Amino acid sequence: MTKIDSTSSAPHANVCLLLEGTFPYVRGGVSTWVKQMIEGMPHLSFSIVYLGADAETQGEPAYELPANVIHLETHFLLDDSPEEPKNNSWPEKIKSLAQSASSNKQRMQQFSANSELHSELRKSNGAIDKSVTDGFTKLMTGRMPIEEVDLKQGKGAWDTIREKYQDAPEGLDFNHFFWTVRSMHSPLFTLANIVKQAPSADVYHSVSTGYAGYLGSMLQGATGKPYIISEHGIYTKERELDLAQVEWIPEELDPFKVGLNDNMSYLRSVWIRFFLSLGRMSYSSASQVFTLYGGNRKRQIIDGCPEEKLTIIPNGVNVSRFKPVRRAKDAAVPPILALIGRVVPIKDIKTFIRAMQIVRTQLPDAQGWLFGPEDEDEDYTRECKMLVESLGLSDVVKFQGFGKPEEIFPAVGLSVLTSVSEGQPLVALEGFAAGIPAVTTDVGSCRELIEGIDEEDRALGQAGSIVPIADPAAFAEAAVQLLSDDAAWRSASEAAILRVEKYYDEVDMIERYRRVYENQMDVAVNLSSQAKAA
Repeated sequence: MTKIDSTSSAPHANVCLLLEGTFPYVRGGVSTWVKQMIEGMPHLSFSIVYLGADAETQGEPAYELPANVIHLETHFLLDDSPEEPKNNSWPEKIKSLAQSASSNKQRMQQFSANSELHSELRKSNGAIDKSVTDGFTKLMTGRMPIEEVDLKQGKGAWDTIREKYQDAPEGLDFNHFFWTVRSMHSPLFTLANIVKQAPSADVYHSVSTGYAGYLGSMLQGATGKPYIISEHGIYTKERELDLAQVEWIPEELDPFKVGLNDNMSYLRSVWIRFFLSLGRMSYSSASQVFTLYGGNRKRQIIDGCPEEKLTIIPNGVNVSRFKPVRRAKDAAVPPILALIGRVVPIKDIKTFIRAMQIVRTQLPDAQGWLFGPEDEDEDYTRECKMLVESLGLSDVVKFQGFGKPEEIFPAVGLSVLTSVSEGQPLVALEGFAAGIPAVTTDVGSCRELIEGIDEEDRALGQAGSIVPIADPAAFAEAAVQLLSDDAAWRSASEAAILRVEKYYDEVDMIERYRRVYENQMDVAVNLSSQAKAA
């Protein structure tokens, strides 16, 4: 299902942003970054292609669109996904697909070409040749494309899935495998339809790999226009964490533990390989890939991004916005810990709650404030609130909903993150700009933010503390040490301000991306001139 918020065809834009589950509908660090970028370059026009899960759960936009956003269209990836049958009618339903299959010779040739491209994709786990990605794009958007009806009813799809099933462990339920393959591929046809009516732009820019990244690959292949990628978190790593917790893959029917970790079933590993393939194809089509820090860069190379395409551009925040809210040197530091982020499992809110129980035993006046949307995973939010109540922390841990950072930081003593995965968290940098030290888990670039990247950076001092993942006791100890030692807190506050001012001002970030966009726009003009001349 597609919702296009422009009443007419999309006007040409300088940059078309391809966004999956972020701006303008979902609050978070990546959405904040997108808004920064658009507002920071008012001389450029932007269009947005937003990919959401389904219309039923999609709320209203969380952000107002900047004036230079000239087009927004919203597409839902799961609305038309097939539902798994709930009973023993599965085999009959599956057989009917094969029996109703078209014997069209050209269709079968398309599926034969599809199998050959998949073979090329499986030859290695590293970088792939762009011709493979272009081949898939042609199959899905060319003169006689493979369409969703072929996936649902075509003999080619039936034969392909049956063939892939032969690689599965003996005893794996075929019905689950069949519907898993159908479910993961169905959104690709939504992407193909987007490409056929895509907004015209000088440059296409996705802010992840995944479905949005693969959409960028298809657009690049179909239009010949430049395509770039920016990655904050690593999409495949985050999906791996998500898949480790989902309940829709029944372990009792699929007891084979394969590959990624001891708790990951075979079907989960199928999903992860699928997302890795989307990432590799995204990288193959991009002219440049931007990342936030060295750790991300290493993972991207492992996942198939050519090293020569990668450039580090760290996040930046509006330092001047937070200068007025910095605490006076002789002001008291309130024993209040603020976690600003979505209430979702990847943020590990439960560790923060358990840590607050320990903090409270040593700092009786301490409180933990949670700022962020609670509707993204309502079951998890409910579990967190039940944990607060069961630990007797109802007057200690408070869910505050949405708050403006410049209003939050003057009232708190620490900015905290208990996440199991992060990129380069903007909220920590915003806290630094306000003079608030941070206690974070050792994820993403958090250690670099707290301790510094190199000798010159480390000489500025530590801007807080780093603790292990899922360790409430270590987290509580680090928080108490900072909040109970006035000199240590002020030293960390000073280091935070110096670091963010020197290395993470958004002025520098936006200027670097402005040059990237303008260089890519020049490439687009040259390509257009060459095409006309030919």
